[in-house]
Amino acid sequence: MVASTKPRFQNFLKERGYKWTSEREALWEEIVKLEGHFEAEELSHLLWKKGKRISKATLYRTLPLLVKAGLLKEVIHGEKHRHYEHTHDEAHHDHLICLKCGQVIEFQDVPLKKAEERVCRRIHFRPERILVEIFGYCQRCQ
Repeated sequence: MVASTKPRFQNFLKERGYKWTSEREALWEEIVKLEGHFEAEELSHLLWKKGKRISKATLYRTLPLLVKAGLLKEVIHGEKHRHYEHTHDEAHHDHLICLKCGQVIEFQDVPLKKAEERVCRRIHFRPERILVEIFGYCQRCQ
């Protein structure tokens, strides 16, 4: 997420009657720095280590707002918790998730993407997003 998204998120909140608070700003500032996939608990721990006390309620209410604003994507739904990633990497990719160590491996496969599109066309289905998650064991955990 790039710095120019701050005004976009502030406007998104204002239009929906939410306030831009110091807690939300601290959250946004930390999320901007993150790379790859992250979980709410990881973000909470990172903020805590830096001495930034953000309530879990604010954290768990703000992440879905960032998703609705189009600044984060919710990915990896098969576990008990959600993972997020930035939307700035617009290249479509899917995920391999290790059931033992939790490693997430991103991959792109053009024939798979074409097959997904073909299925949607065939049954006249308009996808909002396509997400493929394959759960198994990475090379190290097999």
